[in-house]
Amino acid sequence: MSSEAVPRRGAGVRRGARAVGADRAGPARGRRRADAPGGRAGAGAGGARTVRARRRVVASRLDGAGPRGSVSDATPPPDPAVRRLLPDASDDVEVAAEFRRFTQDDLAARKVGRLVRLARLLVDAEPAEVAPFAVARDDAEDVAGALTDVRLVLAERLGLRTDEQVEGLYDELDREGDDGPDDGEVGGAPRRFLVSVFLLTGLLQESLVDGMLADLRAGRDGRS
Repeated sequence: MSSEAVPRRGAGVRRGARAVGADRAGPARGRRRADAPGGRAGAGAGGARTVRARRRVVASRLDGAGPRGSVSDATPPPDPAVRRLLPDASDDVEVAAEFRRFTQDDLAARKVGRLVRLARLLVDAEPAEVAPFAVARDDAEDVAGALTDVRLVLAERLGLRTDEQVEGLYDELDREGDDGPDDGEVGGAPRRFLVSVFLLTGLLQESLVDGMLADLRAGRDGRS
């Protein structure tokens, strides 16, 4: 099946790595970017209790997560974001429909499973002001795939089609500053949240892929 990707990592991700990664850009800038998706969390014990309460809610919802019924009716999903996750395998309508009929259920189930795995890893992390997110070797491929799917959906919701549009997201957040968007601005806080999550997941993905490549090189060197 063909795979539609978000705008390539390229300049946008490299810029993000410099701007967001605390290890690369200094802790102050890194914290400001990392905090953006969730807003300003409460400080101290109260903030930790809030995070733990939210974790319990999310964990309870994850217990029932999974595909609902069959999705393979050979019809492309009506939601454009889902179509980016389950694209046509061919420009030929009949070939695409036949391929979709036999593969869509399994592919959708695999994607849901990866997303649930990623969610559980995040929920299981202890709340902290700066919490490292470590991915075990056995989970790396699934987490990388889940991050790609999250970014595909967000890219569709944000209308991203080019590298230039991705690069412009950093400027968009910089213009808004720490106080968020102006009242009445189109999109407002919901768009700022989606933009922040899109950029953050790109940084997580880049870091994870770097680690996977380093692990692969280390294994190859060990066998030589």
